[in-house]
Amino acid sequence: KMSEGSDLQVCLAKITTKLERIHEDVATNSKDINSLKQEMSFGKGAIKSVVWIGSVIAVLVGLVKLFEL
Repeated sequence: KMSEGSDLQVCLAKITTKLERIHEDVATNSKDINSLKQEMSFGKGAIKSVVWIGSVIAVLVGLVKLFEL
């Protein structure tokens, strides 16, 4: 019966180790997800800025052509 107790302790130790690794992986994944969210926000902001600037340029070019006629 002593070996059953030690087997149980070994099993619990292995499970504890695996849970700790899983916890570390989840924490890392959470950091990576937050980083990706931030990069996506910057990307969306850059796209909006480019579209806005392009629209302003198009309007200005249109007005210049309109008044040349």
